[in-house]
Amino acid sequence: MKKLLLLVTVLLPFFHEITALNLLMNNASYDNRLTRNLSDTASIRCEVVGNTEEETLIWYRGTQQVNISSENSVNVSTVCIPELTVEDHGVSFTCLLKSNTSIKRSLQLSVLFNPRLFGDTQIRAEEGKTVQISCEFKANPAASMFWRQNNSLFTLPANYKQDLTSNTLHLTIEKVTKKDTANYTCVALLPNGNETTRVFELIVGDRQVGLPVEAIAAAVVVGALIIVFGMFARREKLFKVCMKGRHDTAM
Repeated sequence: MKKLLLLVTVLLPFFHEITALNLLMNNASYDNRLTRNLSDTASIRCEVVGNTEEETLIWYRGTQQVNISSENSVNVSTVCIPELTVEDHGVSFTCLLKSNTSIKRSLQLSVLFNPRLFGDTQIRAEEGKTVQISCEFKANPAASMFWRQNNSLFTLPANYKQDLTSNTLHLTIEKVTKKDTANYTCVALLPNGNETTRVFELIVGDRQVGLPVEAIAAAVVVGALIIVFGMFARREKLFKVCMKGRHDTAM
């Protein structure tokens, strides 16, 4: 009898775990990911398991609640995205129990699409200045990013600097000259060998000749002093005229 009680004590938590209220997302009892191609339809199914009565389900897309019909919210619920877009990539759908929102399950969308490149395609700069060309990109799967000059691979000169962030490829050129005038092609290369490009035209012009800052400051100071001395000289003249007028009146 003691052995039986001991066995029940050991197995009781196990049976409780099996019958505990839980959610399945596309038949998975864990948070997962759904991969689809651009423009595909995506269907996400949430099901209550271990329940002894009807349970109402609610949905969120990111932080926004999804409106579903009452018929599509009891024990089993399905959300359908008829045509996936680039904006759907990385978005999470979360299914929760209305009676206990701590019981939830999430699924993240992974939308496959060819690279998309953005950025101003014409850049003008003066000789001697620093210029930066920025190529913004989106891609899934991730692409290798690099530059071509006049459609050819090139070794970056000492005054050229390339850096890559999570969504932008930068090319910075210090002290540009007219020799740097060229077409710079931003290339996104996929693992399958396909590439997407965007051409940026850099036009370097003559340096604008302007007065040095010191000269401008000196001119401002001199101008101010001339005005002050002019006002002082006029004040002395007006004072003398006024005194002469008073003298004539007294006589």
